[in-house]
Amino acid sequence: MPRRSTTEKLKLLDEYIHALIKRFYLRPSLDGPAVDLSGSEFFALNTLGRKGRCTMTELAKECGMILSSMTGVVNRLAAKGFVKRLRDEEEDRRRVHVELDKKGQSIYQELLEAEMEMIITMMDSLKPEEQDALLDALGKAVGSLAR
Repeated sequence: MPRRSTTEKLKLLDEYIHALIKRFYLRPSLDGPAVDLSGSEFFALNTLGRKGRCTMTELAKECGMILSSMTGVVNRLAAKGFVKRLRDEEEDRRRVHVELDKKGQSIYQELLEAEMEMIITMMDSLKPEEQDALLDALGKAVGSLAR
């Protein structure tokens, strides 16, 4: 196999990452109430499912959004019955936490199962040594971003 140029590698990586994001977050394989979720709502719901209860500021930071935009997303999710807001009654009533309610937890569980199905399908297409190499490479790439 001929060696790829740096430009070719970057284009391929960008294409692959975009395809994964599109598959996992922009076009989820869910139906029912989840079909009406925007990309931002879907990502916020997924983030809350992974992290659990968090403040609006934490959620905005985790989703890479400014707080005012995150407020709009959470407002829409709350109106659809997917999340609930809770005031911090013990320390600071001004602090608002957000968490999935039952409907949101149900959708998150469906999402998680669909994601696992996709991951298993992708990993099954690779030999065990390729799986290890992929995980090692992704781990290094993600680690380099934390610096």
